[in-house]
Amino acid sequence: MSEVKMNLSFPLDDDGFFRRKCPFCHKEFKILLEKDELANIVQKEIDSFMIKQEEGVDLDDSACSETEFTCPYCGQRAPGDNWWTQEQLAYIGIVIKNIMAKMINVDLIRPFKETFGKPTLGVVSMRFKGKALEQQEPWISPEVNDMEVFDLPCCQRKAKIEDNWMNVVYCFFCGFPYKVV
Repeated sequence: MSEVKMNLSFPLDDDGFFRRKCPFCHKEFKILLEKDELANIVQKEIDSFMIKQEEGVDLDDSACSETEFTCPYCGQRAPGDNWWTQEQLAYIGIVIKNIMAKMINVDLIRPFKETFGKPTLGVVSMRFKGKALEQQEPWISPEVNDMEVFDLPCCQRKAKIEDNWMNVVYCFFCGFPYKVV
């Protein structure tokens, strides 16, 4: 199996925040990431998807994500690959399907067509009729500028939470609870 590395960009809001969604309470929030963190998060999701597709691979939870994060709203913890919105997952899925379609088209269908696509006179031959797999244009909505900035002094980070949230806010990175004033 060949290794696939690619740059995949996600929309950020005007302040550079990236949208996440809690796998428990399903509330959305945003986090401000360091330079290479988003690229690492995306590559881990692509790697996780590709590994899960291989037959006979027994994955434990630590194989997909070694880091857990905390929901700012409900305080529940989950592995790093559990915080995607449905739109982000659909976008990643289309990109991955396009990669696989290209590999199948180039490495399987094209060689079969070249070898078995035309009948040879006087020789019993096999014929191959195959159609190249189509690819979709990956698209994701631009990020809107919503939510209020909340400082997380424990980790020197920032998050954006729902406007007018009046309950405890947990640090996404370490889980420390803050009382909203």
